[in-house]
Amino acid sequence: MVGKKGKRLVICLGVLVGLLVVTGSALFAAEKPPIKVGLLLSYTGIAPLQAKGSSDGAEFAFDEVGRKAGGRAIQVIKEDSELNPTVALTKVRRLVEEQKVNFIVGPVSSAEALAIYDYVLKSNVIWIIPCAFTRELTSPEKANEKMFRTTETSDQGNYPMGKWIMKNTNWRNVVVTGQDYKAGHDSVDAFKAGFTEAGGKILKEVFPKMGTMDFAPFLSTIDVKGADAVMAWTTGTDGIRFVQQYEEFGLKKRLPLFGGQVALVDDPYLSQMGDAALGIISQSHYPPTMDTPRNRAFAKAYTSKYGEMPSRYSEYGYTAAKMIVGGIEAMKGNVEDVSRLAKEIKRVSSSGKIETPAGTLAVDQYNQRIIDVYIVKVEKKDGKLVNSVIDKVGKVSQADTWKWWNKQ
Repeated sequence: MVGKKGKRLVICLGVLVGLLVVTGSALFAAEKPPIKVGLLLSYTGIAPLQAKGSSDGAEFAFDEVGRKAGGRAIQVIKEDSELNPTVALTKVRRLVEEQKVNFIVGPVSSAEALAIYDYVLKSNVIWIIPCAFTRELTSPEKANEKMFRTTETSDQGNYPMGKWIMKNTNWRNVVVTGQDYKAGHDSVDAFKAGFTEAGGKILKEVFPKMGTMDFAPFLSTIDVKGADAVMAWTTGTDGIRFVQQYEEFGLKKRLPLFGGQVALVDDPYLSQMGDAALGIISQSHYPPTMDTPRNRAFAKAYTSKYGEMPSRYSEYGYTAAKMIVGGIEAMKGNVEDVSRLAKEIKRVSSSGKIETPAGTLAVDQYNQRIIDVYIVKVEKKDGKLVNSVIDKVGKVSQADTWKWWNKQ
């Protein structure tokens, strides 16, 4: 028999134990390490603004949630891949093995992405690709449940652009040029496929090396008799020089220049190109001037924070971070179960609940983003060069472009 004092003592001890358990649980929860996101981007090299936009966009999205999700802090760790595949592999190893990151966001270059592909997919991390867009990465042969992509493939914009040119212009005989690396060749091939299928003719192909300072030798070979126009896929600081030298060479007046993708006249580089970019037509999944309530709010907040308008790279990085946050929340912070985490990211990304500046996020069965394709033209508005929307192709999935190369 236990007396009244004994009962009170038992009750008090029970309460004390309960408080200790609750307090211990709270301390354990509070001591959970931060979730680490590694940004593997080429902050230096010929495409620094692609990296800056992707980086700023991702951090902007993390800031929206106070850099916390699923009850855990989010820590961002940056590594500069220098637009070099060998460096990218070294830096991603550092992120995975030394920093113990849970997520990799990057890289910019397709060549870098292919260089780190085997290593990353053997690692216990989720990989989200914001810029590298070579078609193979999310093809059935290379797709992986732990790998997602927020940019379009090299085909999703370039292929329909070929058909759009045939339908909406009188250009029937075209010279094509692209930077001499994976993304340049893939983009040119995709444009050629769409253009020739629609009845167009490619007169010549020219591929300058990355980092070319003087394009004169290439511009002289582009000036082909019978050509109606030139399609170029040249990006970053190379794109600035190409567009300016194309006009200086006297070609623009008689041989219209256009882009298979907006990479030729990317918004972050327009102010440096100057009026040489005026009138150039290309295509984009996210024109920053999109007049929608969601994008107006995003552009205003982004500009207030960073002092510049967002770019498509900002949107890629922002969307990657939204996917990460959605997955963490769905898992209640348990990011260590990578297989389940991958499935939850796929689920939330396909649910229609993630809103991006470009619209509601959608991904296909291979974790490749489905995009809307817009036709844009460089115009001057309020004294600034911008890519204004002049037409909309509509939604394009990677499967919509497979028939010319992926013989499934």
